Amino acid sequence: EMNKMTPEQATQNTEKESFNIQKIVVKIGSSTITEGGTHREPLNISLIEDIARQVSILHKNGVEVVIVSSGAVACGRNLLRLKEQNTVDRQMEAAYGQPYLMRAWIDAFAKEGVKAAQFLITQKDLSRAKMPLAIAVKYGIPIINENDSVSIEEMKKFEETEGEQNSADNDESAKLIAYTAKADTLLLLTDQLGVMDANGNLVENGHTIDETQLTGKSTTGVGGIQSKIRVAKLTATRLNIHTLIAGAKTPDVILSVARGKYRGKATSFLVSSK
Repeated sequence: EMNKMTPEQATQNTEKESFNIQKIVVKIGSSTITEGGTHREPLNISLIEDIARQVSILHKNGVEVVIVSSGAVACGRNLLRLKEQNTVDRQMEAAYGQPYLMRAWIDAFAKEGVKAAQFLITQKDLSRAKMPLAIAVKYGIPIINENDSVSIEEMKKFEETEGEQNSADNDESAKLIAYTAKADTLLLLTDQLGVMDANGNLVENGHTIDETQLTGKSTTGVGGIQSKIRVAKLTATRLNIHTLIAGAKTPDVILSVARGKYRGKATSFLVSSK
């Protein structure tokens, strides 16, 4: 029976053990994590479980993973159905949405026999997070979110820009977290397949992109693809962290990136080989 395996299966079997990366930060946006969410089930649970499955394989093979998970406010919005008027409403949504979001992550990882930790931070806290994060990745999967129930600065920016800022801030946070955690790879997951050109084809080399030609925005993820490209370019060129933008629903996308087999599945911003 053994020799009936296709060459691809054979390589996959051996590859399970060794991945091309040591430490990855995976960022999931708000619109992706709450896609299809309702009052009864405010989150996209099947996506959360799929990400947990992939991340658990990496964790069990010695790859360190940090997840930056947006979605507390959007989850709370589905739960509470408030007619959002002001900052306090959004803080309420975050306060109710955050534990719900964490429970979903904890349950999803528990199915894989992996523990999840919660880090609620504001950008001011990042320097102090370096040591705890370095230790936390040994025990399980740290899940980081902005502390939106008390972080007024974030909410004020959100109001001033009518939400345009939120996703951009989380991409920015993911960049800073990747740097703080000394990650070699940053993966920004989105509800698109990656960065698409005018003809709807995936742009594989992110460094060739001219941002002025892009208009695409994700449906509820507000910062749109422009902020992701800007963050990705900076992270690759200034922080020397390989950064990719890919679709959260692309099958096994996290594992593909970890195996270095992301061609056709992601827009990649390689570290400049100076």
